[in-house]
Order: sequence, then structure tokens, then C-alpha cells
Amino acid sequence: MTDIQISKVAAKRESRLSEILDCAELHFVEKGFHGAGISGIAKECGISVGHLYHYFSSKDMLVEAVVERELTRQQERLADFQALDDTEIRDQLIPMVLETITKHQDPFRTVLNFEILAEAQRNPSVASILHRFDQNIRTEFCKVLERAGIPSPMLRTEMLFTFFSGIPARSLRHPEQERAQFLDLMKPIISSMLSDEDCGVDME
Repeated sequence: MTDIQISKVAAKRESRLSEILDCAELHFVEKGFHGAGISGIAKECGISVGHLYHYFSSKDMLVEAVVERELTRQQERLADFQALDDTEIRDQLIPMVLETITKHQDPFRTVLNFEILAEAQRNPSVASILHRFDQNIRTEFCKVLERAGIPSPMLRTEMLFTFFSGIPARSLRHPEQERAQFLDLMKPIISSMLSDEDCGVDME
């Protein structure tokens, strides 16, 4: 088999994997990790159950792959923050944080992430994946705050992440909420979290 043929086979496999994961996400959001079945996911993909098991040897492996992919998406959002130049980071940080909140309020992704959190409570493997990604994301965001000269970066990162994690829940509970007014009210709060003033407590 030539390199070109190998490349085509690899590309076809990646395309099929992505398709299976897309179908799995839909079923997991609709039915939950426990309610969704392999047969339904395979049918949605137009493949047999045996063919699906060729890519994922168990439902647990499929669940973990979906979790990994979703958390990877979240981690990739840090790239814009990491790309900020040191001379502009202080001016751009708060607008970028607000933009990130505005752009990433997809109800589908919110439900999927709630499913991941619930699964992490009963599945040690999923909990391990979640904790690993959370630590990586926190560490990288801390570095951004350090570059901006913001004191107590670990504490402030935890404050921001805790603050933001509640926003999707409120969007589901109160979908009629006036988003523009809410974001305007949030600006001084976020500015305070990212100010030069020391919090008085250091978690580092």
C-alpha cells in the first residue's frame, strides 16, 4: 500500500470516527449516557453494531471519547487568550472573556456538559478525564493572568471559572433572561475579578 493509499484510509477512518461521535453526542444529549444505546447510535450512523464496535470496543470507550472531544473543544478556546501580545493583554482580556461567554451559550453543548458532570459522579474514568482537562485549562489560564500581571492568578481563575459555570445553568432555567443587560451588569464584576488589587488570599 502506498503512502497516498494509507493517507486515504486514515482520512476515511477519521471521518467515520467523527461521524460516530457526532451521532453519539446527539443520543447522549437526548437520552443521557445511561439511556442511550449502542444500537441506536449505530442505526443513526447507518452502520451495524458490529461495525461500531470495530471503532469502539465498548459503550464506556465511546462515552470517554465523547467526553475527551468535548473537553478538548473547551481547551482549544484558550488559544485566543494565549495568543495575546503582552502589550495588549490587559486591555483585551476582559472584552475577550465577555465575548467567550456570549459566543459559547449553545444549549446543546450545555446539556452535554451537564451529562458529563453527572457521569463523572458515578464513573471514575470520566471523572479522571474531567479532572485532567480542568487542571490543564486552569493552569493555562493562570499563565495568561500571570502575563497580565494580575495578582493571585490561581484564586482569580477559580473565581472566574466558578462564576462562568453557573451561567449555562441559568440560561436553561431562565431562557427569557435579557442577555444584553445581564452582560452589561457582569462587566464591572469581571473587571473586579481581573483588577490589580490583591484578593487578600493566595491559593498558590
